[in-house]
Amino acid sequence: MYKKIIGLFCVVLMVTLVGCGASHPPLTIVTGTVTYDGEPLADATVAIMPDGGDGTSKPADGKTDAQGNFTLVTTFPDGAVVDGAVEGDYTLRIVKYEAMELPTDEGEPPADGADPASEMMAMMGDDLDMSNPSLINEVFGLAYSTNTGWKNKCSVGAIESPTTFKITLSSDGSGKIE
Repeated sequence: MYKKIIGLFCVVLMVTLVGCGASHPPLTIVTGTVTYDGEPLADATVAIMPDGGDGTSKPADGKTDAQGNFTLVTTFPDGAVVDGAVEGDYTLRIVKYEAMELPTDEGEPPADGADPASEMMAMMGDDLDMSNPSLINEVFGLAYSTNTGWKNKCSVGAIESPTTFKITLSSDGSGKIE
């Protein structure tokens, strides 16, 4: 009987060690700096979206610090967040929004038989303003930047050579990626 239990334990252990590890494609470290009208752009989101490819490319994003520096991370379906991006061609987008104050009260659960949607709308009030205008020129957040001075196509190199971007943006909608 003990031989069967030990044999079953060994099989389970082998399956666990061999088959359960998450496999992610190799990533290239991607860093950079963003300036806007000559000044570091703080608290902006930098995101890259794959331009086609073989399906292994994933979006990656990062947040700029006070000096405009960022590092991109890729989030995988298994919940893993890993520094870097998959090698390939991308469309780069940059947005910056005013921080929104979130309510601190937790509210009460809906009454029995109440419509949860109407309860939520009542909690939010009639004067809810869902707009949050961009603090930088909105052209930098567009997927396609036709007829502007902003060329938002970029490439991430192979994992042996980290990719560094120097992004210069201007309030008139022009910009460049070096």
